[in-house]
Amino acid sequence: MRHYLDCYACFLRQALEAARMATSDMGVQRDVLREASALLASLPAEATPIEMGMRIHEVIRQRTGSLDPYRRVKRESNRHALSLYPRLKEYVAGSDDPLRAAVTLAAIGNVIDFGANPHFDLERSLEEGMNKGLAGSEFPLLARRLGEVGHVLYIGDNAGEIVLDKLLVERMSSLGIKVTFVVREAPILNDATLEDAREVGMDRVAEVVSSGVVGPGTLLRHTTPEFLDLFNRAEFVLAKGQGNYEGLSDEPRPVFFLLMAKCPVVARDLGVEVGDLVLRSPEMNRRRSP
Repeated sequence: MRHYLDCYACFLRQALEAARMATSDMGVQRDVLREASALLASLPAEATPIEMGMRIHEVIRQRTGSLDPYRRVKRESNRHALSLYPRLKEYVAGSDDPLRAAVTLAAIGNVIDFGANPHFDLERSLEEGMNKGLAGSEFPLLARRLGEVGHVLYIGDNAGEIVLDKLLVERMSSLGIKVTFVVREAPILNDATLEDAREVGMDRVAEVVSSGVVGPGTLLRHTTPEFLDLFNRAEFVLAKGQGNYEGLSDEPRPVFFLLMAKCPVVARDLGVEVGDLVLRSPEMNRRRSP
């Protein structure tokens, strides 16, 4: 997905928020904003949102000296989501359609995104999302495809969110499906890394691997050869979150996307409303491609 002019204001907001997390020095915060503004002005028109994010957060790390400004909020998100996990697991098990319930909860978990909206309310989103459900009617296709495969490549997104992903991974495992769960190579925003996956126990229910990307999404040209081979050979690819949609939606490889549309740019590209829980099948993605 290409970037839009709206992305510039969003990245400047991110830069200031991350700088404030990393340091209380207003001079350093001002330097971050100044350099981020210059960087955005110099980027080529074809730069993707993920590449913009990679460059901006490199500036933040260099200017503040903090390799992981979001470390505290990531750990808090993991702990908070884990505190809800037993109740949510019970909800899935008692549902008339446990797979649909797990898919819906995983989509709701995508609200835990300090890049798009740092003021989210997980409990409120859970209540509203479980009542509202998934936008559109592509769940039957996902369920049918899952019944035909033995392995799923599940590309994760954020810390905290991955606890709700774990519910879906466990449901897939109960169907006899092996899952490989993908995390970022190194910290950026509140995106999940191997450390986060281990903290929530994802490594006990799935094989966990890194994409090799140090960016807020998955761009294949920035992944490792090992991940690219895994991606190209996968029977079924499920990609979570806006960043992975931004990076993979134009790829010819069939991908199911699962996310909450949290900004007008992504919502417009998907043809949905802000706040909708989206399950987008490869067939629907192809029909929307120019």
